[in-house]
Amino acid sequence: MVPDGFMSHTVTSNLRRARRCRGWSQADLGQRVAPLLDGVSLTQAQVSALELGRTHLTIDVLVVFAITLGVSVVDLVTPTAEVPVPAWASAAFTTPSLIAVSDGELIAEVGRRLRR
Repeated sequence: MVPDGFMSHTVTSNLRRARRCRGWSQADLGQRVAPLLDGVSLTQAQVSALELGRTHLTIDVLVVFAITLGVSVVDLVTPTAEVPVPAWASAAFTTPSLIAVSDGELIAEVGRRLRR
């Protein structure tokens, strides 16, 4: 059985770090995602709940955050020194699975599909 929390903690930590690196507040990020969410912005409380792991991110919202923050989805899901890879997950991070697709191509395609 896979322990709960590793990936969500990794994603929330990376999301928070990327937002802070841009000097954006949670409210800023919530407003900036609106163009990719059919004009719907997120409140500061909603972004806070996502960053704290109280609300689960969907893949679609994860991609929206990556595009808005100018990072790749891989950047948001890759463990860092702050959240190291546990032994049970190490194989998933040592074997690349999408070698032929660049992050830019993947994000662009997902962005196109979200806008449909």
